[in-house]
Amino acid sequence: MDFSNIFTAENGWALLEKFGEALLILVIGWIFIRIVRRIERKALEKSALDRSVHTLIMRTTGIVLWILLILTILSKLGVDMAPLVTALAAAGVAVALALRDSLSNVAGGIILLFTKPFVAGDEVEINGTTGIVDRIDLLTTHLHTYDNRDIIVPNGNVTTSMVINASRRELRRVSGEFIISYDSDIDQARDAIRQVVREGPMLLEEPEPWICLKQHGERGLVFDVGIWCRTENRGEALIYMEEAIKKEFDRRGIRIPYPHIEVTKTGQDPTR
Repeated sequence: MDFSNIFTAENGWALLEKFGEALLILVIGWIFIRIVRRIERKALEKSALDRSVHTLIMRTTGIVLWILLILTILSKLGVDMAPLVTALAAAGVAVALALRDSLSNVAGGIILLFTKPFVAGDEVEINGTTGIVDRIDLLTTHLHTYDNRDIIVPNGNVTTSMVINASRRELRRVSGEFIISYDSDIDQARDAIRQVVREGPMLLEEPEPWICLKQHGERGLVFDVGIWCRTENRGEALIYMEEAIKKEFDRRGIRIPYPHIEVTKTGQDPTR
């Protein structure tokens, strides 16, 4: 077979022209993608969307634009796109079957990013595990505990679990139980607790605190107390409440009973 007619000067120039056009499309496409991503980044920074959503949108846009650019270049070079698209579709199905668990996590990540049951900085409890949210990735949610341990939860598990967000509301109620002896004055105890609320720098009088006699216990009278504070102060407020109520009880002479055993001498011979 004679190949001399195929690699003629005319065919060579045509081929070179195609590669030149493809290179030009690549350069223009690269510049276009950079401009689009820059505009997109500025628009997202001005939006009310969470920063985790920014990352997802930026990544998705970049992948889509580069795929379109590559397909355009291949088409310009005369590559038959039908077999390529078919092969990509078949590969996509195979990958989807192999990575169905990961795709579940991706779907969960998208749901979390757009429904926003929590955002970075929130204190959440997921399936009994409590931590502060660091970030939400496409596959996993990253938390850290108060003693600085990292927790990584697959997004698929998060979306199918009960999630408690402890940071979303502005006010929280800190609660505790306080026991006074049976010979103490109930009204005095209740007034002492109200005094602590009035003087507490981070305790709120509105909404009204919850102060009630819960039960007659074995050791004494049990008061159930719930005092409101701002969410960001709840840790300090709980510590202050416990300490201040004890001091106010002591100041007013309200006794807090402690476990004790009474030994009574009957005078009877224990050997009988």
